[in-house]
Amino acid sequence: MSINWKDFILRSLASIIGITFISFGAALSEAMDMGLDPFTAINRGASSLLGFSLGNYQLGLNLIILVIVFFMKRSLIGWGTIYNMVLVGYQVSFFGNLFGTFFNIEEINLVVRLIITVIAIMIFTLGVALYMDTELGVSPYDAITPLIIDRTDWKYTPVRVGQDLLVVLGAYLLAGPVGISTIITGFFAGPLISFFSQKVSQPIIGKLEKKS
Repeated sequence: MSINWKDFILRSLASIIGITFISFGAALSEAMDMGLDPFTAINRGASSLLGFSLGNYQLGLNLIILVIVFFMKRSLIGWGTIYNMVLVGYQVSFFGNLFGTFFNIEEINLVVRLIITVIAIMIFTLGVALYMDTELGVSPYDAITPLIIDRTDWKYTPVRVGQDLLVVLGAYLLAGPVGISTIITGFFAGPLISFFSQKVSQPIIGKLEKKS
């Protein structure tokens, strides 16, 4: 089967941009001392306890989940899966160090930090929607909800919320950076991803398809 290389490259770029938004939003939230998204928070806690860097630990964990997904529904795996696995942990660390040079938390009042955190969550969920709608595969963590839906016929939003809340609990128990952002993301990531998918990312992908 021939490959439409132009379409593949455009979708890959959109996927990587989406992943970068995810990392940017997560790191910005952490820079405001408001916690991380559930999955990164539990990985931060576990990696700190085990003495690994976030990037190395998250890559290793994703590989384990990837093997499970491969045997249960390998159609969810694609180049976007690889991009996400490799980039997110290291990008979060990169942006975190970058924000550390720009922001002094002690000089930013709580209201401003909350506003920035809300913006960070918006950027994060927009990134998830964008990279998922490229249909180049999803991250191992994001594959869990589709796997459950396939076997239960439940709706995406309640399953995603339940998944995220369980991970929030795990992050708390592992002393990960759980904060307002973690809780908000746990409850609203699903609805926000669906919103951005319908209003932003799907129209963008539709335009890319016409160009290819």
